[in-house]
Amino acid sequence: MQLQPALALSLFYLATFAVLGVYLPYLNLYLEGLGLSGLQIGIVSSLVPLCGALAPAAGGVLSDRLGRRRGLVVLSTLLAMLAFSLLPGARHFGGIALVVALYAVLRAPALPLVEASAMEISEAGGPHYGRMRAWGSAAFIVAALGAGRLVALWGESAIVPVVIVLLGFNVLAALLLPGDRPRPARPVGGPPLLTLLRGPGISFFLMACVLSQAAHGPYYVFYSIHLEKAGYGPQAIGLLWGLAVACEVVAMLRVGPLLARAGPLPTMAACLVLSAVRWWICAASSSPAAMVVAQVLHAASYAAFHVAAVTHTHRIFGPERRASGQAIYASATYGVGNVLGMFLSGVFYDRVPTARLFAAAAWAALAAAFLVAAAARRGERSARGV
Repeated sequence: MQLQPALALSLFYLATFAVLGVYLPYLNLYLEGLGLSGLQIGIVSSLVPLCGALAPAAGGVLSDRLGRRRGLVVLSTLLAMLAFSLLPGARHFGGIALVVALYAVLRAPALPLVEASAMEISEAGGPHYGRMRAWGSAAFIVAALGAGRLVALWGESAIVPVVIVLLGFNVLAALLLPGDRPRPARPVGGPPLLTLLRGPGISFFLMACVLSQAAHGPYYVFYSIHLEKAGYGPQAIGLLWGLAVACEVVAMLRVGPLLARAGPLPTMAACLVLSAVRWWICAASSSPAAMVVAQVLHAASYAAFHVAAVTHTHRIFGPERRASGQAIYASATYGVGNVLGMFLSGVFYDRVPTARLFAAAAWAALAAAFLVAAAARRGERSARGV
């Protein structure tokens, strides 16, 4: 069965983020039901971002060397499903951690390779990248809400079988991806990957991505607890999270014209300033109006920033290095950035008020904005030959 490439990529995003819509909100409930301690649950939760800092880059380099993306994506999703299928047999911390680590390593290379293909499809006249990626965000919302109903009916034991089924759909979606395009000939004397990474502004760009995602650490780990302490009930907390993801979908659908006019780096800088505003709001107030505004700003702090960063990554790595580039971006942002932000938030959570964590996140976002500006200046100077 051969689908249009853009539709096949959209379906892959849908399947991938449907898995995350069940895994991220609910797996910890399953682990708690097995009797794991808070520390053990925290360690298991950190394995996905930790492996995300290590595994994608290797997958991207291998893909660029072999000229094989689709085959590696299929293999990654299949092995990840098989690895996660071992989880019902693991009943103690050591076995669970081993299975989740194996699953995290095996799943990590797939998404960056698809990102590289999606950008190429968009560049060749297909739908804008954000329109394909938005399917994933919409699927996350639907899966999270549906899984919540299943957990309410059948308990946390339903979570793992649901994830395994969704991973099976992820494999099917990978099989529907378009075949690999002819590999472009590498120019004689073309720069190796390490030389590209030392190019003008690239290190500043990647450091900005790390800081941007690290700034989300207090939000991802402690936002619900912060709201609960402020008197919000479970329904209100769920609505605020849903509002953020809904705004994420809208931003991904609509950010294309802004990127075309302003360019990726200026768009990223503006998003980071709005991200700082978002975290300052969280630090200053927990009123309903403030929280609504803060969650609406998720459209900038995550969605528009991500689309702009993926676009910039696509442009700064040549055709023969695009899978490597997207993998390095993913490793830096969703690997190193997530680990850094979540770890530091956990370290300081019991020592300072949550509001101070959000204030620190605001400063991190502003620092990232300055790094993006520095990356833009380096790029301009290089273009002028200075």
